[in-house]
Amino acid sequence: MQMLNRYFTPFALILIISAAYFRGLWEEESRGTAFVALGILAADLLVNWWLNKNQYRWAGWAARFRQLQVWLNLAWSAPLFYLLFPYWSPMWLIFVMAPTAAGLTFGIAETVLCAVTAAGVMIGVYWLRQPLTGEFLGMALSQAAFIIIFSLFVHGLAPAALRLRDANRA
Repeated sequence: MQMLNRYFTPFALILIISAAYFRGLWEEESRGTAFVALGILAADLLVNWWLNKNQYRWAGWAARFRQLQVWLNLAWSAPLFYLLFPYWSPMWLIFVMAPTAAGLTFGIAETVLCAVTAAGVMIGVYWLRQPLTGEFLGMALSQAAFIIIFSLFVHGLAPAALRLRDANRA
């Protein structure tokens, strides 16, 4: 989980800063959106840091802490996407993070559940913001399929990487 936080949190920050910079969210009328998004990311960072710091203190709860982290990351993704996708279309990539973490740390059933939930929430937010018709519907469904397929790919790749690592140590 620490490795995912090390790479995905800066990626989320890049998405938010890109939306703010390239779409003018620092201007007076929309500055609040940028600050709310950064606040959500800061809360996510703080919670993830606390969970990582304390998961070994309560070793029996470590698996539950990892589960909580994955689902909280998905929960943080929804408001970030809702706020920023009208300004920055690559924001949908934020929904790839939690299912990828699930693919690395959970079994197939929970990976699929997380990926389908992430894809469903993304499509739900799209539906709330604008009609899902024509080309836009195709784009949203393609993105949802990518979220699911990529998390399954990572889930399948993780054991293979461990086997390769262990074979090279012998």
